[in-house]
Amino acid sequence: MARISTIGQKLGLRISTPLLVPSFSTKGFKFNTEGQSETTNIINLMSDWLTESMLVSAHDIYYKYIPEEISTVTELLFIDSGGYEKLIDDDFSSVFFAGASVHEWNENYLRKVYDQWSNLTSCVLVSYDNKKTVKEQIESAKELFKSYPNSLHTILLKREREENLYINIDSVMSNIQYLTNFDIIGLTEKELGNSILTRMHNIALIRQELDKQDINKPIHIFGSLDPVTSPLYFLAGAEIFDGLTWLRYSYFNGIAVYQHNHGAIKTGISIRDDRVRSQSFAENISYLEELKLQMKSYVINNGDFTKFKFHSDFFRTSYDSLCTKLGVLA
Repeated sequence: MARISTIGQKLGLRISTPLLVPSFSTKGFKFNTEGQSETTNIINLMSDWLTESMLVSAHDIYYKYIPEEISTVTELLFIDSGGYEKLIDDDFSSVFFAGASVHEWNENYLRKVYDQWSNLTSCVLVSYDNKKTVKEQIESAKELFKSYPNSLHTILLKREREENLYINIDSVMSNIQYLTNFDIIGLTEKELGNSILTRMHNIALIRQELDKQDINKPIHIFGSLDPVTSPLYFLAGAEIFDGLTWLRYSYFNGIAVYQHNHGAIKTGISIRDDRVRSQSFAENISYLEELKLQMKSYVINNGDFTKFKFHSDFFRTSYDSLCTKLGVLA
């Protein structure tokens, strides 16, 4: 189910998957007494390291936490719909409960951002997050994207009601044929199930149904960007991954670890905390580049798990478990 594909043809680009997309958000990050976000400083610090892709929030763009200069930093810029910043819940990598933004946010605000940014750079726009049926989400996204024909479009499929914990996979499957109008199919990691295997299984089911209906669109898993789950979801058929883990932890020997432990062991205990953090950010971007190449090599070499530098046996057994759950041969 793992594959490599090309996106960006509409924009004149040819960027191949998998994509491991560093994300930025004000949620969970500090503000100073003047209201300036820590996220703004991190973006300015890391702009020279980012080349291929990044993800920012329309919410943060609108409230000017994201500098306009980032429009030229990367080849591909994902603009998320702002739903995460207004969400009371957090993602798996959060280290504490951050709460929701105090700012107003709705689809009209989102459109104002898309009106300004959709033609500035090579943008991937994400559909507005609303609690509707899957079919209604699709229709709403189609209506939104009519105004932005020059951008790439991601339909982010979400749970249908606030009280639901997970997305309705049956509804997604029964509406697969209507997804052909979008460039990318988005799903949030946390809404895909209550275990990694369940989430892998649901990704694989959607990927298989897309393939059956000859809908060759990549799956984007929002909120998954780490050395373990991203390869696992890749094996299940997803191709694009983003998240904030790279800002919260250090990637080391195939896992995400506490930044300051890694910094102390690697560079010593006398290094200033701000330098430890900035060095971790830069090293994590390099780590993601290397992991992306390993994932590509896995596909090019016909599913050779030894192409993964770390955890190759674990990835193999996890894939076997997925195949058993799907009822197919590994």
